[in-house]
Amino acid sequence: MKRHFTAISISLSWALAEGAWAATDALTQVPAGFEALVEGQVEQLELQLFNRNLGVHPVLVQPGRIEFKQPERIAALLVEAGVLASPQELLPLLSQPLPSNSQLACSYGLASEASCGYLETEAVAVILDEAGARLQVLLRKDWLPTNEASALRLHTPSEAENALVHRQNINIAQSDSYRALGASGLGALGLGENSHLGFTWTYQANQNKRGSDSNLEFNNAYYRRDFDREHYAQAGRMDMSNLSSAEGGNFNFSLLPLGRIDGARVGTTLAYLNRDVVGQGTPISLILTQRARVDAFRGEELLSTSYLDAGVQNVDTRTFPNGSYPVTLRVIENGQVTRTETVPFSRTDGNGLGDDTVQWFLQGGRTAEHSLYEQDPAAVAQTGLRVPLLDNLALTSAITWLDTAFYNESRLDWAGTLGASSWSLSAALLEGNDGASGNSQQFTFNHGLSWNLYRYSLRSPSCEHNRRTYQQSGCNESLTASASLPLAGGALTAGYSYNRYAQVNPSYYWNTLPGEPDLTDELTTATWARTLQVGFSRGHRLGQFHLTHRVGAFRNQSGNRPTDHGLYLSLSLSHNQRSTSGGFRQTSVGLDARREQAASDSVRTSLAHTRVWDSEQGRNEMNTGLGYDDLGRWDAELAGRLERSWGETSLAMSQRGGDRHDSRPGLSGNHSSSLALGREGFFWGPGQGGTGPGAAVGIVAAPMENATGAAAKVSGGYGAQTSIGFGEKRLIPINGFEVSQTRISDADASRQNLSSVNVGNGSRDWFLPPGKLAVQRIESSLSYTYIGRLVDARGQPLAQAAILNAAMMETAEDGSFVVDLNKPPQPLFALDLNGVHACAVQSATARSSLRQVGTLTCQSTTLDALPRDLRDPDRLERWTARRSAALSSDKRNQP
Repeated sequence: MKRHFTAISISLSWALAEGAWAATDALTQVPAGFEALVEGQVEQLELQLFNRNLGVHPVLVQPGRIEFKQPERIAALLVEAGVLASPQELLPLLSQPLPSNSQLACSYGLASEASCGYLETEAVAVILDEAGARLQVLLRKDWLPTNEASALRLHTPSEAENALVHRQNINIAQSDSYRALGASGLGALGLGENSHLGFTWTYQANQNKRGSDSNLEFNNAYYRRDFDREHYAQAGRMDMSNLSSAEGGNFNFSLLPLGRIDGARVGTTLAYLNRDVVGQGTPISLILTQRARVDAFRGEELLSTSYLDAGVQNVDTRTFPNGSYPVTLRVIENGQVTRTETVPFSRTDGNGLGDDTVQWFLQGGRTAEHSLYEQDPAAVAQTGLRVPLLDNLALTSAITWLDTAFYNESRLDWAGTLGASSWSLSAALLEGNDGASGNSQQFTFNHGLSWNLYRYSLRSPSCEHNRRTYQQSGCNESLTASASLPLAGGALTAGYSYNRYAQVNPSYYWNTLPGEPDLTDELTTATWARTLQVGFSRGHRLGQFHLTHRVGAFRNQSGNRPTDHGLYLSLSLSHNQRSTSGGFRQTSVGLDARREQAASDSVRTSLAHTRVWDSEQGRNEMNTGLGYDDLGRWDAELAGRLERSWGETSLAMSQRGGDRHDSRPGLSGNHSSSLALGREGFFWGPGQGGTGPGAAVGIVAAPMENATGAAAKVSGGYGAQTSIGFGEKRLIPINGFEVSQTRISDADASRQNLSSVNVGNGSRDWFLPPGKLAVQRIESSLSYTYIGRLVDARGQPLAQAAILNAAMMETAEDGSFVVDLNKPPQPLFALDLNGVHACAVQSATARSSLRQVGTLTCQSTTLDALPRDLRDPDRLERWTARRSAALSSDKRNQP
């Protein structure tokens, strides 16, 4: 039978009201206007299952109990979150009212209470946190999802699918003496549940005064399969990067010749072990007397280019490939190359300590090196073993057989803490039957005073005889030491480095390094450098600004340059603040002065300005610098960096003049990004971080009709926080076999609306093997805040009328209102005891998410004119009954 709301009359309203008063004694005890608190109201609550956020959902909240408005949706989300029950089992339990248990909520600092936040149940229970607008779901124990945080071995989530995941990186560098272009890629293609194809490639193009060359290589191209999450087998072209990571057991060899082979490998893996593994590497410290550009090369491959300030600085090695190899550092000061240093580098994904299992590997095949001596491929076999002796002490040993050559490296690694002190110590020894030998030691200690010491020595017969050996050429002596001591509110630092490098056949090897001069035609060439620096730095707070000053002395010596020594002073004034959108802004100005004495005595002054700020699209950075000395020489620098959802790009330009040398503009730049291709289509994203074939999380925002602006804020992996629009995709690259977190939050208010995430909000941890893509879907709603006043056709205010477009919000006595809507109303519908009114919205003045509509004239209409989503007669009659009861109470209380 069709019901007409025109039947709302005074008699019906009073009849309903009197029936309600007679039937429910409790309502007579409720003050007029507060009846909704007894009958309950629908609230948007954040649903949580332990620490996992399941989004915001409508819940009817009544005194002492709650009722889900979308039980089917909640049941599906619980099953998706890993609950060990079917939707058919959960749906009846979630469809009935549940006690709210609000007294057990961990609010207002009560989290330390033993009984807070937990309740044993035989089926389903909830705890309502009214202060935090959260609803925690609790389940019977045999339904609880597997707790990955306590599992010994990690599992791949069900959302993961096979895909092609690739990360690419491009570096360019140019100075007066050389040009270099380097590109590299890391890729993985998932095959089945426990297998993938992994590959890495590099492209190098170099040009100097003697000519140019280019080269494209695939360093890795292999098939890998994992067994029982503890063992693996792989075949194809492989270097030692996997062995140096958790994938291959974290074997950290800094001396043993472990090169690239075409063959097969089997062994144990720590990839699935549940522990926080942080990529570590041999520290590459560099002592700089002024701000300089530092280009890092592995052979001809440009690994990184960066600007570093004066002092004892560490080169950022996060993107360096795993393995052990020499790294050549080119220091460019004032637009020209001032020195070149070669230092040993070793990187793994961990120090191999902390697990109590024996790790081993065995591999064999033929050498596949781009040899310095163009040697033919030879048969090679290698095996290694690591045995934990104590909790923090491990012994590692490995052997390489190559033709008639035999090498062994054995090392001890020890780390420990005592009170506030911590230390780590490692020592390695290499011996070969062809006369090769080497040793290395590393020591760090922290207890207020920090010490770092690294010594490396390698001697190969190839630095004395023209021998063909497998990736075992050159003689290197290296020592780096640094110390830091808190003093007078600042820090006193000292650093010392010594490096000596000898190499056979420089006419072949050294000339392939960009711009390296032909030092000699003799069999062996040796270079050496020694640097010493002492400095003091301190910071001061000046209101909203921060002042940092540094003073120091330095001395540089090298085999082919005059000794350089002098003093330096630098001042930096910075200001950090949060923008109105929640972003970050930083501005700094620096002044640097130095006096040096080498070929000539000079005083140099430089000024630099840096500005970093966040926008809705990502992070931005701008750097400018200008330097001048008393000999008339000058240099200038302009650099910028963008971090966006499509990748990170940086570019720097420099110019010098005022001396007898012609100067061309110096240039350096970098771009990194990532892509993924799977069943959900194509994704493009940032490319920061990662040293091996990786995985990715794809964020997909549901579309919304006529929606503009951001749907949510997205962050995770190594990239900065960015925004995602309705119907858009974002890619978050992560390292394969590594736990990473994604974070989804509400978008900032825009000029048009305020967006809130209903599904997918919060943080989530992911563990994905290489070649896997997990898609996380989010759904957001828009909120428009409307401010205005309602009057009827006679101009009289619609007092205490319910606005049906919102959650039955009522107008004030003068008809004014403030309501939040999820879409622009066409029109606003209001309800009072005289019936339904339609209020057309002609125009609105927008300011952020607020819209002022002024005074709206409303016309009487019928129930049939209401949109289907607002046409709920029971809801309308309940409101009419409450309103009539309130009027009756007012009349009874009148004298």
